[in-house]
Amino acid sequence: MIKKIFIINIILLISHLSAQNLDSLYNEYLYIKGININSKKVLTDNHEINKCAFGVVNSVRTNFGKFSDKQKQVLSSLLQRPTTDTSFVSPKGKFRIHFNKSGNDKPGYDLNELAIAADSAYNFEVNILKYPPPPRDNGAGGDDLYDIYIQNLVSGLYGYTELETKLVGETYSGYTVIDNDFSGSNYATNGILAAKATVAHEFHHAIQFGNYIWRESDLFYYEITSTAMEEFVFDEVNDYLAYLDSYFKNPGKAINLNNGYNLSIWNIYLKDKFGFDVIKEIWQLMPQKRAVECFNDVLLNRNSSLKMEFNNFGIWTFFTNSRAVPGKYFKEAANYPKISPTFSQNFSSNSFPIKMQSEPISNNFIEIIDGPNTITSIVSNVDIENSVSGTNKSLAFDFTLSTQSSTHYRKLAFGYYSYIESLNKSLLAESNIINDIPLNEGNISVEVIDYAYPQPFSYKKHTTLFLPATLNTENDAEVLIYSSSMNLVYSGQLRIVASEKISVAWNGLDNNNQKLPTGVYFYVVKCGNDIQKGKFVIYND
Repeated sequence: MIKKIFIINIILLISHLSAQNLDSLYNEYLYIKGININSKKVLTDNHEINKCAFGVVNSVRTNFGKFSDKQKQVLSSLLQRPTTDTSFVSPKGKFRIHFNKSGNDKPGYDLNELAIAADSAYNFEVNILKYPPPPRDNGAGGDDLYDIYIQNLVSGLYGYTELETKLVGETYSGYTVIDNDFSGSNYATNGILAAKATVAHEFHHAIQFGNYIWRESDLFYYEITSTAMEEFVFDEVNDYLAYLDSYFKNPGKAINLNNGYNLSIWNIYLKDKFGFDVIKEIWQLMPQKRAVECFNDVLLNRNSSLKMEFNNFGIWTFFTNSRAVPGKYFKEAANYPKISPTFSQNFSSNSFPIKMQSEPISNNFIEIIDGPNTITSIVSNVDIENSVSGTNKSLAFDFTLSTQSSTHYRKLAFGYYSYIESLNKSLLAESNIINDIPLNEGNISVEVIDYAYPQPFSYKKHTTLFLPATLNTENDAEVLIYSSSMNLVYSGQLRIVASEKISVAWNGLDNNNQKLPTGVYFYVVKCGNDIQKGKFVIYND
């Protein structure tokens, strides 16, 4: 199901296909099956790369009755399991792997490694994460083990998972087909590493439509989940990195119009914030509700909301690449692209109004440059109703950045204020970043302080002492710590942080990385031209 080719995403999302769209879907399916390859053209203008044929093959199956008689005749012969001459059972007895010993389909990687990887995917997804395994297929493929077929697929196609027999509700049994060698530049990852990512990805697709639901209009979340599962099962592979660029270039695109491979980080974010079970709870709710509704309901049960978390997700996507903060946000953020602002312009007056149009369930990055200061405001549109309806109706809002306060304006820092006006303001959330310092993560107001905390500082109870600071264009401060006899015991540069309070964090150790004796100490924090002074008590108990 994974494929790096250009396709028309709208085909995958509509439930009532026109004759023209059916023809496009039909031609796409023939290409995936290796027919009419030379006549394949780039059919889209948005140049978004897809890596999966899961949506195409299953859209053909579930819309089979809508094709013409001639098309049905061709499709009938293609909607069959592959034929192979050999098969074997994986070491843990969970999979039957089918392949041909010779010819174009001959495997180009170690099948024993593939089998071990498949068992590892099963163990992690079923035994550890506690997802139910795919349903049995009544002996198709030789027995009731889950079937993986090794085939020489068209260049760039990693594989696909195809639903087969309808079970209860909208659940199905099925099987997986993966490429035989993953060779060439059309793959982001080659050989056995690509095979490992593919089995983790595809196996979860079998879990999704086998136990929960097949719903074409939520295809983006099927792909978000399976692509993230690659990273969860085989962290060392990192094939998912190849698809992030299209999201980072256009974060203002409605979430359901993304292909999903580029948004695996949404599930990675949810896992990092709430643990693995939050994703499973979303899937457990999917048979009753649409994906974005499930996001919100599950988060509400965890004392949060889609509005709060999607805006905070925007902050996480800001701190990537050269802005990555070690130990915070995404673990592999340094390898991610930089987010592209939705709007960017120089500040030109005391009050700077901007008119915006925002798509449902999207993040808008408004970048305003004022001399040495760069103000980035993340405005999230969490319009669940228009996302679910499929209309993707944009929401208009006016954003104003000002150096003068007024009624209902939001106080930022450096003397800046912001204000949002919209007919549906309740659907919008705002967070702000100045000079790469987040001011209000999770909708928490930032407090300016003039004291050190916690007081007294005890090495038994505390690991960090926070000292007051003020924002400056350098993002760090010079910190000096003196004993009561005015001996300098520590000096250094520390990063300014702004979560609940604007401060610098010091570990309580002197210049020799030693703990200090119990006593009263004095601090001097130099932030540009601003200087903060005070005292605190240390207990070395």
